[in-house]
Amino acid sequence: MSHVTEEQVTSGLRDAGVRSGQVILVHSAMRTLGMVAGGADTVANGLLDVLGPQGTLVVPTFTFAHEATDDPLIDPKNDPSEMGAITETVRRRPGAMRSTAYRHSFAAIGPQAPDITQVDPSLSVFDVNSSFGAMLKVDTHILLLGMTYAHSTSHHFAEWLCDVPYRHTLPIEVKVRMPDGSIQTQSMTDYQPKPSPDGSYYGSRGPDFNRLGRELEQRGQVGTAPIGNAAIRCYAMRNLIDLAKKEGTRNANVFRTEDGKKEQYTPLKFGTIVISPMLQDGAGREFSCQWCVMDEQKLKLPSLT
Repeated sequence: MSHVTEEQVTSGLRDAGVRSGQVILVHSAMRTLGMVAGGADTVANGLLDVLGPQGTLVVPTFTFAHEATDDPLIDPKNDPSEMGAITETVRRRPGAMRSTAYRHSFAAIGPQAPDITQVDPSLSVFDVNSSFGAMLKVDTHILLLGMTYAHSTSHHFAEWLCDVPYRHTLPIEVKVRMPDGSIQTQSMTDYQPKPSPDGSYYGSRGPDFNRLGRELEQRGQVGTAPIGNAAIRCYAMRNLIDLAKKEGTRNANVFRTEDGKKEQYTPLKFGTIVISPMLQDGAGREFSCQWCVMDEQKLKLPSLT
């Protein structure tokens, strides 16, 4: 298989609807692309090239490892992102800014980076006065690079705005390493699923963010294109939020599977969904990914040995 080039990255992004001057939040799985000449740096370069100097690139730099200790120390400058090679590459770029958060931090490069990252760390990231509210205000678009809507954290923002009954906020106290190296205690707010009567998250239902995603696609509000072997999607956060509010008033479970079908998810027409082997996050919990590729046979699965 030939290597994916930066020119192919930029061409695919434009085909999916990414435009100069936009704010783009990217959820990505590097392995879905196949072999990339220059690795994650090539993808980051392509994204920044298409967005141009007036655009802003945002990536999730989540840190679930902080949940593995009763006394977490948040270190925005040095905590590695757990969201893949592309996000870590962007986080480490000169000029990148990063928000301070218990789990859901973001790194951003571009004119809108200060508004998105320099937010009150005591607020939940999903608060309208925090990172997601700032992204919505500047008409951010979501880019799913080799991933399905299952990995669209903006759906959690929609759950917050719809005040779904199965999630709640939790106050936490953490330590934060400041830019000068000092350590300060900080109050933060986490947003979690409520444990069900059997103690599990979500009970007899599971999350199914593809459900709203497919409806956006049926409305013609999602751009699609291949980059290498990755199936990519681009859509406006505002369109997702407007749809979620409309549907959520009628059915609070619009983000979830049908009762008793916890492992089921809504299929998508573009690309092939591949469920990853069981992986572990930084807190040691098992999880699986929904990757979306053009050819399942070309996807190299991770070695778990």
